[in-house]
Amino acid sequence: MSRRHRQLAPPWLPWLLVALTAAGSALGTEPSLPRQKGGQGDGAMISSHQASPPPRVEILAAERPDEWRLIIEAPGRWPAGALIITPLLRQFAVGRVSLQQGMGEDGPSTRWLIPLHGQPAPLPPLPPLRLANWSIPLPPFPAREADTAPPPPRVTQRARLAHEGPLYPGQPFVYALHITLPDPVRQPGLEEPAHPDFTIRRLGEDEWRPGARAGEPGVLIRRWLFQARRAGDFTLTAPRLQASYLLGDRPQPLAGRAGPLSLHVDEAPVPLVARRLTLSQQFTSRQATLGEPIIRTLRLRLEDGDGSQVSLPEVHVAGLRVQGDGSQRRERFLANGRLLYEQEWRQALRATQPGDYLLPEIRLPWLNTRNGRIEQLILPGQRVSFAPDPASPSASAAPSGPRVPLLIWALLPLLLVPCRPRLGRWLAFYRLQQALRRGDAEDSRHALLHWRRRRWPGPLSPAILWPGEIPVSAPMAAALDTLQAACFGTLTHFDGAPLALALCAYETRGIAGLLRRVAWLDGTYRHKDHHKETQ
Repeated sequence: MSRRHRQLAPPWLPWLLVALTAAGSALGTEPSLPRQKGGQGDGAMISSHQASPPPRVEILAAERPDEWRLIIEAPGRWPAGALIITPLLRQFAVGRVSLQQGMGEDGPSTRWLIPLHGQPAPLPPLPPLRLANWSIPLPPFPAREADTAPPPPRVTQRARLAHEGPLYPGQPFVYALHITLPDPVRQPGLEEPAHPDFTIRRLGEDEWRPGARAGEPGVLIRRWLFQARRAGDFTLTAPRLQASYLLGDRPQPLAGRAGPLSLHVDEAPVPLVARRLTLSQQFTSRQATLGEPIIRTLRLRLEDGDGSQVSLPEVHVAGLRVQGDGSQRRERFLANGRLLYEQEWRQALRATQPGDYLLPEIRLPWLNTRNGRIEQLILPGQRVSFAPDPASPSASAAPSGPRVPLLIWALLPLLLVPCRPRLGRWLAFYRLQQALRRGDAEDSRHALLHWRRRRWPGPLSPAILWPGEIPVSAPMAAALDTLQAACFGTLTHFDGAPLALALCAYETRGIAGLLRRVAWLDGTYRHKDHHKETQ
């Protein structure tokens, strides 16, 4: 342009060019730069993407392992739709795109923030993105720490129920848990199962099955015995396994449990359910002298059932006293997979008058799980006889004189003691001394049990002569063994003097010695009176 033309250009022309450039940026057209200084001729106009640096691309890892953040920053001002992100949709779920525009040292710039969800595929690579005439290739995705760390060892747990057919309350079944443990697993710990409607007991020791080859995981098997307390539908939750494994030099926790199992328990028509049931009885003798007891022993054997449901009827026979002499029970799991319950009752039969007495039969209804039928267990009645004692003194003999004064002197100190609640216990101790003085093993045993319940009240088994938590001296232990042998063994003669003396150490001091002397002195007077009558 000549000097004459430059002079004729209006003064508002530069402002018009600036307005047109701003309007082009707002409409999405490519921004342009002013003429370059030092150019030849009029100076050509070039586009911004040819004169400016290329867009900057960055990929960042998010918190979750399948989330990423793609950041693209380009010079100039661009609308949101100028960036073509269609290639990203082939492998990722693209979230909401954020657009930020700012002003830097090099001029205005636009930044896109694109959230990506998913894992990048190694092949084929994604094609580059397009921004106007720019081709924007994506950089490689950064590696995560979780991707490079080895996976935790695989531990599998499987629960099984070893039972076939219908299940009733009290009927046992086996709950087995199979746990696959690889070698890296350390210190495995398994909780115990618990359920309010089941009786649960550990069954045997753990079974370990090593892998077939070196390096292969082994299998740990643990079993429990379950017995339902009622009918209904239940869900059995497996116990929780807690262990650890080494990741580098640091132990990492490892926990889990097997899936739950559903179980249905049917309603039983009778309370007693078993696979087999037997009841037998044994007598020391069917005949005895009046005053001597006949010991009757009842034995019950129950297979695959709940022994707590067994209830024997009480024996009521006119003229015959039936005294319970304790019971013993035992429960064990047999090698054939059956639960055996055994219980034994001892009864002392004493007659008030000589004669024959018929014990009634015992009937127990029970459900046989082998055939599903209700059966009756019948124990036949037995007859026992008591003969009169020819050596017993006449019933019309008058009591000796010194007996009443001695008893009065024995009771007089007792009434002076402020501890009135102990009178019943001391009276039981006096009767125990009398039984020991007579040398009657059965009477001494019952009197000892009666005094022991008053001396140490509590839910102790009546079949135990002496509480196990109370220390016993050597003379006391020997005397108790003698009494036990006289009641249940072959000992025919019983001397109660050693036991009577040893028991005084376990009763109130002073009172025990006085009661023992009175009881044994009373027996001496009776013996003298009887000796005079026989003369």
